[in-house]
Parts: sequence; structure tokens; C-alpha cells
Amino acid sequence: MDDLVALRDKVAISCNILAIEGHWDNILGHVSARVPGENAMLMKPHSYGFEEIRPYHIIKVDFDGNKIEGDYERHSEVFIHTEIYKARPDVNCVIHSHPPYATAFGSLRQPLRPVSHEGSIFHDGLPLFDYTTVLIRTAELGVKVAEKLEGARAVLMKNHGTTVVAESVETATLYAIFLEKACRIQLLASASGNPSWSSDEEAREKYDQIYTPHRLGSMWDYFVRRAKRLAID
Repeated sequence: MDDLVALRDKVAISCNILAIEGHWDNILGHVSARVPGENAMLMKPHSYGFEEIRPYHIIKVDFDGNKIEGDYERHSEVFIHTEIYKARPDVNCVIHSHPPYATAFGSLRQPLRPVSHEGSIFHDGLPLFDYTTVLIRTAELGVKVAEKLEGARAVLMKNHGTTVVAESVETATLYAIFLEKACRIQLLASASGNPSWSSDEEAREKYDQIYTPHRLGSMWDYFVRRAKRLAID
């Protein structure tokens, strides 16, 4: 039970962090975390913005998309989460949001380059889901998203937003923030001229240098402190 309380707290603070870091889109967007040992997840509910979420808002949903615990409404795009968890046992957190720069970048059909440090996180590839631009409201469409994601850390969704995954809430949250920054910097550089970027070899080296578990832990702690400092109740 204590582990679930801690996981619920992480999902809630992830939502608050994302609100501050440019992923706010009124009540849209959602974060989920796999419940260890169950075919279920904890998830942000519908009808509330990222910045409003507190642990008591978090609902529990099974991998068929049925709400099994909680007082709040389930998001209709729950199937992004359920089908990724089914396809990727290594994934313990899924974040779907509509950050402006990554959404704009996804409309261009351009590869993301390691123009910035953050771009090196996605040096192995950042797929584009372009099967449809409508909401992912069926398990069949959720399967399509999971297939396009395959083994990557994130997928751009054409004219829709992004979906980011990782082995933990902490890492997925950071990757979502850093994907938005990488897209922003590449858009800025491209608008100003012909940008350079790190080679594949250097991008891999930079990723190994910067995004170690210890550094990611420190980065997460920083964003938690920042969210709590800026919180408005």
C-alpha cells in the first residue's frame, strides 16, 4: 500500500512539473504509471489541468481501459497507455501531452537532430505516428501507436502531440521536458539558418555523459523542488 501511495504522489507531481515546463493544454494531456505486479495503472483523470492534480485525483485503470478505483473520470485516450504497457514490459510510465514546440516540429516530418544536449536522448530515433491525427479512443488505434513507438523513448504524433515512455515516472517526465526543449532549439536554429549537430558517435557519448541515473535523479529532485516552490493552491 505504501508503494502505491508513493507512486500516486509521483504521478501527481509529474503532472505539476509538466504544467510548469510547457506541457499545459487546459485539461488535456495525461500521465500514467504501471502498478507493479498488476495489469493496471495509476493515471491522471479527465477534466483537470496538469497544474491542478493532487494525489487524491489519481485514478486506477486496468489494461482493458476500465476504471477500477477513484472518484474522477477516465481520459478517452487511455488506450495510448494500455497498449504501450502491453507491448513494452520495460515501460513503467507513459506521458501523452501537447507541448507546442514538439507539436509544431512533428508537423514538419523532419528528423530530430542532436542540435542540443537534449537531442542526444533521442539519437537512436524518434518515430512519427502519422496513421491518423484524431484522438486515440480505441484499443486498435492504441496498438498502432505502440507499433510505431516500437523500442524508442518517444514518438511524435503528427498534428497531435507527443508520447514519451520510460522505466520510471521520474525518467519519463524528464524525457518529456527534454524532448520539448530539443524540438524548440532545433526549430530556433533552423529558422535562423542551417544548424549543425553532433555526430551519432558524439550524441551517444553525450547521452552517456549527461543522462546517467545519478544525474537524472538530481534533475528530478530539482524539478520537484521547482514545482513545489512555484505551486499555487
